[in-house]
Amino acid sequence: MKRLALLALFATSLHAQTQIRPEITKQQAATIVRIAVPRPETTLPLDAIEAPFFGPLTRDLAASGVFAIAPIPPNIPPNADLAKAAGADFVLALRITPDAQDDIVEARLVDPTGATQFGRRYRGTPAALSRMAHMLANDLVREMTGKTGIFLSQIAFASNRSGYYEIWLMDWDGSNQRQITNHRALAILPSWSPDNDRMVYTLFSGGRSEMYIINRRGGGRIHVQTGVGLNVSATFSPMSNDIAFVGSIAGNPDIYVVRDDSTNLRRLTTSYSIESTPEWSPNGRQISFTSGRSGTPQIYLMDAEGTNVQRLSFEGEWNDDATWSPSGEEVAYTSRVNGRFQIRIANVITRQSRIIAGEGSNEQPAWSPDGRWIAFQSNRSGRWQIYRMRTDGTDPSQLTFAGENKEPDWSKKSE
Repeated sequence: MKRLALLALFATSLHAQTQIRPEITKQQAATIVRIAVPRPETTLPLDAIEAPFFGPLTRDLAASGVFAIAPIPPNIPPNADLAKAAGADFVLALRITPDAQDDIVEARLVDPTGATQFGRRYRGTPAALSRMAHMLANDLVREMTGKTGIFLSQIAFASNRSGYYEIWLMDWDGSNQRQITNHRALAILPSWSPDNDRMVYTLFSGGRSEMYIINRRGGGRIHVQTGVGLNVSATFSPMSNDIAFVGSIAGNPDIYVVRDDSTNLRRLTTSYSIESTPEWSPNGRQISFTSGRSGTPQIYLMDAEGTNVQRLSFEGEWNDDATWSPSGEEVAYTSRVNGRFQIRIANVITRQSRIIAGEGSNEQPAWSPDGRWIAFQSNRSGRWQIYRMRTDGTDPSQLTFAGENKEPDWSKKSE
């Protein structure tokens, strides 16, 4: 399936002032930097900063693939060398100062010589402490790798916890879950635009399936009109205003493309089999899709114009729901193996693939913006819930618990 949703992103007025020393060495992504993170110096009560700030910050850094949290031994003397005591490459010195209605967060990354290699200052309301923690983690990852972290990214999904399937959003770690549509019908299959400003989703209501675009910055929703029949599994092009989707305008479910203003409708596939779940490559030059033309559902690739169709999947009894990695080098999809669905990742060039096995059935993969994580739906708990795991299958974590939750789509970038 696909993905959907809008962003009712709470806009917090946060101001970051940066002071970064240029001599800090950029680390390679494969290098793990040991970092000691003592609790912030502050006059605030511990419980006022532990859950909203310190916990999210350390969890972000531990999940980054760049940092490892170096435990600080207990009963360290006040003037002890923390880097040496913890065996750390850096110490992250933190101070949180209340100021009028705001909190000021100051962070310094200190090397074993005592030199400050990185410094930032953030200001926001106490309710924005978690967001400031994610901002700091993002900035630290960017300083080490040149690429921002994923800690302000969002995951859209469909949930029935309100009594109807509606589109919901949550932060990358499962926090801050909120409903963003209220159709009281069947709103499913959210898909983010490349700039994170919009989402397109499918609404089943009154015996019809329609595509809608919602803008997270307000302005209501836009109905993408294509004519009669099926209109599902919509996904934005990363390079234009085009939307690929599955339509049955000519009778059979095929892959179509239409502009986001409902103009320039064109058909890309004309097979007699059922075609479904289109997904653009990151450079916009190819589209992956599912087709039954070989007798069973398999993953195919084609150029953005519908030409040069090639089969990608050859292993697995049933393959569906393909999604491209941010680099464009790999495609993750749902693959049935021995009667159960699992996540399979295939290299686009070599066609070699690997299974990421887990308990229950695991479906609907969605890549994180940095390509290190995959969100997916699983019934391992007895009900469909959203999980995330690393791309090697390690560190699985359940993100949703209420109702049934399906069809995750990870935002294309972190902001």
